[in-house]
Amino acid sequence: MSQLNLQELKAKVAELTASNLIKIKEAAEIAKLNAILKLESNEALLTAKARLLVSGEVTTYLEKLIAECSAIISSMPVHNKKTRENRKWNGSHRYNFGNQVDALYELATGIMYACQEHKDLLLSHTGLNMELLTQMVEAFGNPSYYSRNNNVVVEAQPANVVELNTIIQVMQSQLGVTIDTSKLTANNFELESVRAEIKAAKDNEEAREAIEEADLEL
Repeated sequence: MSQLNLQELKAKVAELTASNLIKIKEAAEIAKLNAILKLESNEALLTAKARLLVSGEVTTYLEKLIAECSAIISSMPVHNKKTRENRKWNGSHRYNFGNQVDALYELATGIMYACQEHKDLLLSHTGLNMELLTQMVEAFGNPSYYSRNNNVVVEAQPANVVELNTIIQVMQSQLGVTIDTSKLTANNFELESVRAEIKAAKDNEEAREAIEEADLEL
């Protein structure tokens, strides 16, 4: 066999490199597909995906219900003498317990804080009742906060976690959904309480300093 010249050798190397690259890509694609096949055949993954899909649908449903309630209030203007504006959706939040529980709390407080003209329409639209909403919000309790109107730190009202979970089960039945309550724990309520106490103390101190500065200026 005659020895290859430089150009022929370069051509052979290029040909072999290209051939190997194709083989490597094919092998990598086969490995990837086999891994996906194994993963997609895993029952635990299928269950997790199903739960995630249902959870996303529940969150979307609750957000849609809140948006519809807000639209009902906007479509029926009622003047608020205190704010000198038309009434708006005014639901509160409890961010420490997951998106779904937060949305449920916003829905409940938004209906509770509405004027009577709106409240009747909102209750009819959601299929909920005031007694149940009131029980849920009371069971949630309230973390402490600084009241600017009264210039005092309002003491916390502790939550009743056991009763709250029971009430939410009833609300799930009325709304026809299953809500993720995994973060509705005594520990998370304690964390919320500690953060609220720190913020209330800070707000109180800032207000006190502002009052002292105003007195000095006078």
